[in-house]
Amino acid sequence: MIQELREYSQSFLFKLLLGVICVTFVVSFGVGSFGDRKEVIAKVNGREILLKDYRKAYQNRLQSLRQQFGENADAFAEQINLRQRVFEQMIDQELLAIEAENMNLEATDLELQEEIRNQPYFQKDGNFDFETYNTVLSQNRIVRQEYEDSLREELKVRKLQKLIGVGLLVSSNEVDEMYQLENQKIQIGYLHFDPQVFIPGVEIKDGEVRQYFEENRDAFKTEKAYRIESFVLGLQDFQEEVKVKEREIRRYYEKNLETYTTPPKVKARHILFKVDPDAEEEQLQQRREELQQLLDEIRQGGDFEALAKTKSEDATAEKGGDLGWFQPGEMVPAFEDAAFRLAIGEVSDIVQSPFGLHLIRVDEREDQVEKDLEEVREEITALLTEKRSEKKLNEELTRIEAVIPDKELSKVADEFSKSIESSEAFSRNDLIPGLGSAYGLVSELEAKESGEKGIWKRNSLQGHVVYQLVEIKEPVRQEFEEVQEAAREALKLKRAGEMARVKAEQALSRAKAGTTMEDLASENGLQAQTFEITAMTQYLPQLGQNETFRKTALSLTESNPFALSDDEDRVDLIQLQGKRMEDADPETLKQQIRLRLRQQLQQSVLTKELERLRDTADVEIINPVFQQYQQTG
Repeated sequence: MIQELREYSQSFLFKLLLGVICVTFVVSFGVGSFGDRKEVIAKVNGREILLKDYRKAYQNRLQSLRQQFGENADAFAEQINLRQRVFEQMIDQELLAIEAENMNLEATDLELQEEIRNQPYFQKDGNFDFETYNTVLSQNRIVRQEYEDSLREELKVRKLQKLIGVGLLVSSNEVDEMYQLENQKIQIGYLHFDPQVFIPGVEIKDGEVRQYFEENRDAFKTEKAYRIESFVLGLQDFQEEVKVKEREIRRYYEKNLETYTTPPKVKARHILFKVDPDAEEEQLQQRREELQQLLDEIRQGGDFEALAKTKSEDATAEKGGDLGWFQPGEMVPAFEDAAFRLAIGEVSDIVQSPFGLHLIRVDEREDQVEKDLEEVREEITALLTEKRSEKKLNEELTRIEAVIPDKELSKVADEFSKSIESSEAFSRNDLIPGLGSAYGLVSELEAKESGEKGIWKRNSLQGHVVYQLVEIKEPVRQEFEEVQEAAREALKLKRAGEMARVKAEQALSRAKAGTTMEDLASENGLQAQTFEITAMTQYLPQLGQNETFRKTALSLTESNPFALSDDEDRVDLIQLQGKRMEDADPETLKQQIRLRLRQQLQQSVLTKELERLRDTADVEIINPVFQQYQQTG
């Protein structure tokens, strides 16, 4: 099971699935409302999946890939069929939500509050800050109620996941095996027999270069290349023509007034005596009497902060009960009502909440502040302008896609006062002046014929490329005279590689006979290298990803400590120099491993459960564009 879990957990698809099922705040940003049409793309047992939510989810996931892979992200997204995966995952999320609802799972207001308060992106100086909460939601155009509804549903799904994982066990043998794999350090020494080192010793006779060229003519073909004519259409091309009216600004301001209002807030401390909500009256009364004694001491001059440090049963005790700033809606009602009735410096009577019994002291207060329209006019205007511009851009792209097959590219460009740019011939790995990497575009051009037109869709800030494929230059064999020097260098490198392999095989024999790696390095003009890995290491120090080397190194034993790693690119003599266990707390690490393996096992079971739910669900694909993504049982 361990090996299966390792391979599954390391796969991109597994991580992508985790990214949806274990919903994060970024994915929750898929919820938005202003200016979006309610276009339904699919229904899952009657529950609607909206186009706007799909677009948001896709863009969030694509943005994450761009942060990881830079300019290669779009090509990677296409390679893994990201559009389909996001759509399938949205269906999976609906299936889980429906199942949670069928099982009558609930998320209480208290659970929702705790979840929001614990999110670091809503905190300021380590404490939840309501103004930050509102600001983050506003900046991402998220309606607070929709976000909280979405999060409440996600909490229900998490409860479902926990139920699915009940009873799953990981054996001690599996934990020990994984502990060994992760924490046993393996010292590796190696000599890289670099062909470049042996090139000076290569001799090429007359006629050998031409013979090598004739035997490998296809290796000297030109790359397939393309020329296009194009213009770029982006967000900025529509911003000047978009005019936002005064009544629209006011309507948006009034509709989103909560976003521009800072509610009243207080900075408070508390002392908590925990009491179970189901505690007997006698126990509750006893705890109340104990806290009353503390209250009497405080009102007689006792130091609230010092007493909180020694008496409070809350995590804030070490900070003297400091709760930081909070606003209406952040605390449970009983606590909140009491706190907001207090004057600065005043200590409350005993307050009972679902957490237990509290004493509260307010240290500072701030009144509600409402930003005037003039203060936010520029922000609202920019937001509405961008929204309108993007809508207009998408409308124009749709229109262009419909007319471009039968319309001259120059006439389409004239409609937007654009001039046509003609490119030089480019191949997949080239940079196109003004457009950047050709990688994504070439992937699209491979399916087109000369003369065809299209739109290379990027993002609205970069601009989308409206193009016509003007010329395709197929790979052609070059004449010997054109590539004579390249052929000579290729032959030298080939011969040097052959010499390197012979030297490496000789070195392996001598190493097994007792010659040290240092002596072998000196004899061959090489440098001995060492590094340390574990069995879980994927990217090797100094080498990066080299699966041949990694597997060879991990196969070495004390009785057989030498071997050659030989593939097309390089040959290395490898030595196992020793193994040691990481000097760490094994019990703590094993507990962490057990938890992780159980989570992975739970994820595997959850995947199976999703397959069952899909088989029995009524999934209706409404938008024909998404019918190609429909899953089959």
